[in-house]
Amino acid sequence: MTDSITKNEIYLSAGYIRRKGLRQTDIALIGEHKIAAYLKAASDQLGDSMTRFSSAADIQGNFSHYWYVLNAADYDEDDLQNAVIRSERSGSAFLCIILLENIKSSDTIQKYSEMELITAHSEQLGAIRKQLSGYKNVRAIFFDRIFGGDFDCFGLARIAQEAQEEKRVTVTQAMANRYTSALYIGDAVTAVYTVSKLGKPGNAYNASSFYLSEYQLRSEIYTMLSRHGVTLNVTGETAEPVYAALSNGKLRSLGYENVCDISDALRYSMLKNLDRFSIQTDRIHDGYSGKLNTLRAIEKDMLREIDRICRENGIKYFICYGTMLGAVRHGGFIPWDDDVDVAMLRSEFEKFRQIAPKELNDRFSYESHTNHNGYHYFFDRITAKDTYFASKYSDDYEMHKGISVDIFVVDNVPADQKAAYRFWKGLMRRRMLMNVRWKNTARKGKAYLLSKLLLPVLRLKSMDSYSRSYEKAVRKYEHKETGWVMPASSDHIFRGIFPIETFSDTLPYRFDDVDTFIPVGYKDFLKAWYTENYMEMLPLSEQNPFHDYYRLDLGSNIDQDNNTHFDYMGELK
Repeated sequence: MTDSITKNEIYLSAGYIRRKGLRQTDIALIGEHKIAAYLKAASDQLGDSMTRFSSAADIQGNFSHYWYVLNAADYDEDDLQNAVIRSERSGSAFLCIILLENIKSSDTIQKYSEMELITAHSEQLGAIRKQLSGYKNVRAIFFDRIFGGDFDCFGLARIAQEAQEEKRVTVTQAMANRYTSALYIGDAVTAVYTVSKLGKPGNAYNASSFYLSEYQLRSEIYTMLSRHGVTLNVTGETAEPVYAALSNGKLRSLGYENVCDISDALRYSMLKNLDRFSIQTDRIHDGYSGKLNTLRAIEKDMLREIDRICRENGIKYFICYGTMLGAVRHGGFIPWDDDVDVAMLRSEFEKFRQIAPKELNDRFSYESHTNHNGYHYFFDRITAKDTYFASKYSDDYEMHKGISVDIFVVDNVPADQKAAYRFWKGLMRRRMLMNVRWKNTARKGKAYLLSKLLLPVLRLKSMDSYSRSYEKAVRKYEHKETGWVMPASSDHIFRGIFPIETFSDTLPYRFDDVDTFIPVGYKDFLKAWYTENYMEMLPLSEQNPFHDYYRLDLGSNIDQDNNTHFDYMGELK
């Protein structure tokens, strides 16, 4: 359980468990089934206490919770009895996790509720139900067909192989009438936590994620791969409907939800079997209507222009934040990133701010509170004139909204880390007040009443005056040789201070096809900003573009020649 896809399943589950307040500790997990490995991995990710045992006979010590995993078809009656009695004696909660190999099919529409399931599968479940009855603190959960991770109830590996070798996904018309329920591995883990935390003693719950036909399942996979030239092959005759599904209504009454939708569940499940298709990259392209590559090309043009101006005028600069991480880890853009950031020490930045507006290529403009009334950022930007990029943040304000490169400043701060932190916190308070003034409305949440009271007073000053005041505060230690600096103009969470030597010199570094620079102490910066594991990839569930964009217009950057065509996402190229 070490591949990146499996890690993603665990991240999804652990994130859901935290968000829903379902964390539990002091758990004895009993059973050899591979679902137990996922439950243990999720607990480890959460940092909770769970001890795994092969059987009840191996248990040492007492626990607040006992989770017992068994296959309905071949369970050990004596071992289950031993575990239940042990939990009863210690007054602990007991949860029996029951895996069903095959749900019986019916020729009428049938979604099994808990009692219907036990009745229909009496030969498998009757003995288990009898054994669990009569105890005051016992719950049960039934698992349907599991897919994702190391589970493959639908033969997704086989479908992936077919798609790669034959460039097609085959469906039969009979599949359209074969209805089933299925349980995504991420949902299986969270279902256990939900029932253990919120389920009522003496009750059984069904866990299933989706109710769908085999035709729907394969069609989703075809949709995922169609842009790679994979076709859909429909064959055969129709057939009478066949239904076999668990009803999860009782589980949902506890507030249970899926960790992701069917499309993402299948995407994550298929990734480990697809070595020719870049499914994750396609997902990011979907977010920009096929425009991400062009957006990046414009940003690289602006980066080249910044590099030219700095080289010609002896100004030291460097790429920073995700751009620096992308250069070091990927040789260019982080696959799911959508912007470019550069930074300079304050002395270098002041020279750049004076020179750049005069020397910029006509395609670009210099954006700053010093030359644009109503500018709503805490840093300067280079913007492509003939573009429009409105994010969730910028859409609230009347200002030029174009594809931009952000320019951050590294400022002097006190040498004492606590004093530096207080300095940074003071800047963040100023920014909060400025945001209230800029938005011209009270903030939501805890700060609502305070911001509502302050707003009439804040309106007495112009917005530009707040920008000037903020910059004065940022530059408080500009002429003091403290020996320590931090990106004080950034809105990122405080990550510590750095010796000025970290940024005082730069190294040539290639960012994709652009010659640029990184600071000589880039490793220390990346460790502070992205942890010691900055070279490791994020789980798939966190690989998403930073900006929540509302509108993206490339203007004349879309080619207008005789070879105009549409790409696969519909963007005119």
